[in-house]
Amino acid sequence: MLRSNVFYITPYLPYWIREIWKEVRERYDSSTKEIVAGVDVSYNGTSYHAVFSIFQNGKITNVKKSKGISNEPYRTSLFFLKEAPIISQLIYREPIDLLFVNGHGICHPYRFGLATVIGLTHRIPTIGIAKRLIAGGYGETASMYPDMRFITGDDRILGIAIGNTKSKRPVIVSQGFGISLERTIREYLRWTKNGKIPEPLRLAHIHGKSVRKDREGDT
Repeated sequence: MLRSNVFYITPYLPYWIREIWKEVRERYDSSTKEIVAGVDVSYNGTSYHAVFSIFQNGKITNVKKSKGISNEPYRTSLFFLKEAPIISQLIYREPIDLLFVNGHGICHPYRFGLATVIGLTHRIPTIGIAKRLIAGGYGETASMYPDMRFITGDDRILGIAIGNTKSKRPVIVSQGFGISLERTIREYLRWTKNGKIPEPLRLAHIHGKSVRKDREGDT
């Protein structure tokens, strides 16, 4: 059984998170992104399937998978306590220049979502991709992209929403760790070819679904 023994909850967590964010938010930004990856975790009860897809120079080179049991409960705004240990084990010591994470970055009530936790823990640039807005509000439409709206909160831009926010659920894109907002948008657009999910993350999700179906077929 997997335990999130390195991620603790304390009464000072919100304060601690905000202080760390002040120090590390764009320290690791880089102009070269050669090894780009995506990581996704799916669940079937307490069973999980984690998939890590790796692209090098624009082409997929490897897919890593893991499965196990996680009894860590879901806590509102603290999803990283459940999922960060799973992802950390899967990507440990992997050379990564940029990682797309299925979860929020700074567009989070504590400005410290799963993508930020993973980036901080492993000191790698991360971008959060999520399907539900949990912090901030929809702001102005980006002038060059009609389907892109800024998400604002605390007098700053927390991320962007891709897709019509009235007719269908948009995708929420935000900085995770070590990357600027401008580069976050640029890398998202560069890697998104089919639909609204960046290719490394989309393929990780597809492989995760196939692993789950294979296992269900054996039971």
